[in-house]
Amino acid sequence: MKSGSLALAGGLCALAVSQLALAEHDTTPARDIRAGRLALQQNHPQAALNAFNSALEGIQMAPERYSSDLLAALSGKGYAALWLGNDHQAYSAYARALPLARKPKDRKVVSTGLARALIANGRPIAAYNQVKPYLQDAPAALQSAIAANLLNWNNTAAQDLASAAPTGVYEGPDWQARLFRITRNYVDFALRPKLRLGFHYSSDSDSNINQVYSADALWPGQWLSAAKLNPTFWQAGLQQTQVSDPTGQVGLSAIRAGWTAVPNRNWQYTVLGGLGTSRNWTYATVHALALYQPSDSWGLDASADREPIRTYAAVQNHILVNTLSFGGFGRLRDIGTLSATYFHQSFSDNNQRNGLVIRATPEFLSLGRWPISLGVQGYYRQYHSSTVPYSGYFNPRNYREALGYLIYVQKFSPYWTLRFYSGFGSQTIDGATSGVQDYFGTLTGLIAPYCAISLTGGYSTIANAYGGGPGYHRSYFGGEISIPF
Repeated sequence: MKSGSLALAGGLCALAVSQLALAEHDTTPARDIRAGRLALQQNHPQAALNAFNSALEGIQMAPERYSSDLLAALSGKGYAALWLGNDHQAYSAYARALPLARKPKDRKVVSTGLARALIANGRPIAAYNQVKPYLQDAPAALQSAIAANLLNWNNTAAQDLASAAPTGVYEGPDWQARLFRITRNYVDFALRPKLRLGFHYSSDSDSNINQVYSADALWPGQWLSAAKLNPTFWQAGLQQTQVSDPTGQVGLSAIRAGWTAVPNRNWQYTVLGGLGTSRNWTYATVHALALYQPSDSWGLDASADREPIRTYAAVQNHILVNTLSFGGFGRLRDIGTLSATYFHQSFSDNNQRNGLVIRATPEFLSLGRWPISLGVQGYYRQYHSSTVPYSGYFNPRNYREALGYLIYVQKFSPYWTLRFYSGFGSQTIDGATSGVQDYFGTLTGLIAPYCAISLTGGYSTIANAYGGGPGYHRSYFGGEISIPF
């Protein structure tokens, strides 16, 4: 669940600004604060934000005279900014307000608002820690549950929800009660056993066509995971693939089994292995992923994959690729995120490949009251292959690409999110440079409590295992549905 999508008319934090101290004297900042509160009561968050900003400007003109109004102005600004989806403004306001909240009641209220802003800014670990001292308070426990769900600590989230509403009915403002129901739907869905069905189709300018069908059962269990955080999810399933081009058609069938575990608050990992066959060829498949993230500011990951290359010629030549990757990310608050991954690929035709992927993603821009965010991303990838045999896959000796992406994110509701990427740049294949384009999008949603849906599709002129070079292009689409049972 992306909690930034939980923007609700009525406010997005547990803050009751009317409870914070306001100076008795009838100053200009005090009048602006009262105007801001009235605008919030009348469901006019933009007018409220303007009023609180005006109050802060007045306070800045004479900070000693109006110091007693500062906490109320900052808290009101944070509340209105969250309502409008201006997550960075909300974080800045609450972070300034927290040191001023000296009374325990005020500190609890501001901490809960700050946690909400941290969640909206993609920092669930910091949000969870922020409200940890106040879990006896229902609004704080609710924000803790949202953060825990984002971190895949759903047993913890369920416990926090029980603290927020021991009877199962949240006692509080309507918008908080609705937020509670939404969060409970996400957590309940995450903890239930599911049937996952998937489909993928792709075709390119060389008439390479892939059709992939999959079905997996996932069920919660014990062992391996920390019981207080999340159950271990066991998985078993099968996959059927059809590969064709103008020279022929071939099918691949595979079975697989494995698990996903959360052993502690820093680690999560997945192990999935299987066997596949195609005519007289039998092969092993592997997918393993480990994530280490002790804070919102940085994390590390490692993965291992073994799979066939899905072209007709590669399957005929029994070509497998083994991929090992190691990477990590670092986040600079209010600036953005930088990630880098090194990978090594070993092919069964004795080809060896080493490469690097770098992504730089500045913080996104929220568009006022609309549930829309815009962002950009810089993407760079290069690799070198040791040999250049033709065993049925595209394999230049030296490859390099650099693209800039425009990213559009829209929250249709707390349950549905659209992401669309438009990328433009260049690629260099053994010294020859050409322009490339890359467009793709995803739509994810939860029809609680019946199913979760993920749809994806795209068009790209970037080289891949199927082909590449000037004039090459590839289109694809797919979907996945998870149904609890």
